[in-house]
Amino acid sequence: MISVPRPLSSHIDRTRADQLVPLLNVLLSDFEVFRFNLRGAMWNGWGEQYILLRDILPQHINHAQEAVDALGRRVRCLEGQPPTSMEALLAMSNLSAHEGAFHDRACMRMVRESLSHLLRLEREILVLAKQASDEVSIRCISDLMQFQEEALWHLRSSLQRSAFETEYLRKEQG
Repeated sequence: MISVPRPLSSHIDRTRADQLVPLLNVLLSDFEVFRFNLRGAMWNGWGEQYILLRDILPQHINHAQEAVDALGRRVRCLEGQPPTSMEALLAMSNLSAHEGAFHDRACMRMVRESLSHLLRLEREILVLAKQASDEVSIRCISDLMQFQEEALWHLRSSLQRSAFETEYLRKEQG
């Protein structure tokens, strides 16, 4: 007798949910490491644009915390188990923890690279969620992506050097 996979209470196929849960847990872990990196940058940042960072970083920290909470709830709705220890989070995360002081440009670069990584993973999850007809996961991920896309646009703009900055830095180094 062939057994058909038991659907979840949300009528999503168990096999599809079992594929989604590990990716959602990795994303959750990446957001948690990102949040810790952001807090470290806020506490240990320095440089000409540090005051600007003090205004921007709390929004990113809040977004990361909201993402962790939303992803944890989604994993539980799919009858999975989110990571519950720092050891498990660090083992699962693809982002590395940053130590020490952050120059403002290095911090912005870290945020930009982390957001780009998160968006790539979210797009992968979206494809799988669409295959599973999991509208709730699709909406959850899409909501996260909206903030990140706008944040990346702002960071790209702030990381572009003006002609004056380029010339000034060249004179400083030479």
